[in-house]
Amino acid sequence: MGVRFLALGALVALTGCATISNVTGRVTGSDRQTFEGQVYRTAIAFDRAAPADFVVRVQLAGRTLSGAREAGRHEATKHCIEYFGNSETVWQVGPDSPDTGLVFEGDTLVLTGRCAA
Repeated sequence: MGVRFLALGALVALTGCATISNVTGRVTGSDRQTFEGQVYRTAIAFDRAAPADFVVRVQLAGRTLSGAREAGRHEATKHCIEYFGNSETVWQVGPDSPDTGLVFEGDTLVLTGRCAA
């Protein structure tokens, strides 16, 4: 009986350590995805009733434009997988658009696309 409680206590302690590590990573940003060594803050906007169409905003795109493009692609991929189970995206203005075709709001890169269903 005592061995069971000891094993259960060890399991709870290890689970607690993982949880603390996850929370610490979120607070410090150490678990964030980096692109070309930079962390980009991204936001995706879409209508919950029709989530296929979306707009991704990538802040501080001036750090490295290619990194910002990939951060936007990553955000869109996560969205499409979550809602449609695949990563196929049809871009109106996307990460592969020529520099002259990109849309900026200040230093924020704005990408628009649609998840292929």
